[in-house]
Amino acid sequence: MANDPRNPQNQAGRGAAGAGARDDKKPAPASPSGPNAPDFLAGLDAFSRKIDEEQKAYERAEAERRRREEEEVRRRAEAERLRQAQALELAKRKAEAEKQSEGRRFAALDMLRKQAATRPPGEDTASRRAAAKALIHRNLLSAMHYLAEFAKELNAVLPTTESTYGFLFLREASPMVLSSAFADYRLRKVDGDEVCDQVFLTYHARYAQPAVMDVAGPDIEYCRRSFALASVPFEFSPLKKNDFGQPVSGRFSLSGEIPCEVHIRADYDAPAVLIELLNFGSIGAGRCRLAPEAFNERFADEIAKHALGSQNEFAKFVTR
Repeated sequence: MANDPRNPQNQAGRGAAGAGARDDKKPAPASPSGPNAPDFLAGLDAFSRKIDEEQKAYERAEAERRRREEEEVRRRAEAERLRQAQALELAKRKAEAEKQSEGRRFAALDMLRKQAATRPPGEDTASRRAAAKALIHRNLLSAMHYLAEFAKELNAVLPTTESTYGFLFLREASPMVLSSAFADYRLRKVDGDEVCDQVFLTYHARYAQPAVMDVAGPDIEYCRRSFALASVPFEFSPLKKNDFGQPVSGRFSLSGEIPCEVHIRADYDAPAVLIELLNFGSIGAGRCRLAPEAFNERFADEIAKHALGSQNEFAKFVTR
């Protein structure tokens, strides 16, 4: 529009067209002329420049917007890529940690399995307990029959022991004479089965000649308590007294019958055989604990030999 008025050919063309045109056409308006024509053209130039500037500004704004959008898309893509890379690295580390943990766990299991492989096949706990129960029951009954026969023979013979029953302050003493022996047992139910629970042997022993021991000071009271706890009858004669009439030395004499007992108990919960002694082979109490397979009829014979004061294996197991 701004360039058109400046072109004379366009004006001539329009004039020629107007001469040959139909009469019903309205004449075109005349081109601006006169003193106001330059102002009009200048306005058109300004308008054109303004449009161009606005178009360029719009294009720059659009370009900047597209750049920002592309930058935002690129930034988000980079952030997503970084997030995925971090997640992948974390998953990789976790997998490696689990693998190492499983390796350690499996290594421990392998160690146990290797040890198990070197051992002979074993039975489960219930089976072992049942087998131990049967063994203890059988051996206790066998021991009971043996000790009952021993008691019968003892009462018939009234034997004298090969060695004396010792005591801490007893220096010398005669052998023991044994009598009044009695053996018995008790049953109870374990896991629905009736089994032998206790076997015991009792008898009396007395020194063939009264045993005498001289003691002094605090040992007097110690002997009194020891004999009382063991139910050992004794006689005491003061040898010397202090200014208050209390004995500072004295003599103990043992001449009466001493009760002796061996009590054999079954432990079916933690399979074992418990043996408790009272004045059995020695004055005072004693005890021992044996594995089920260690207690049998032969061991019962060692117990009987201990009662007779002869050399025996049972004494090695006793704690007094």
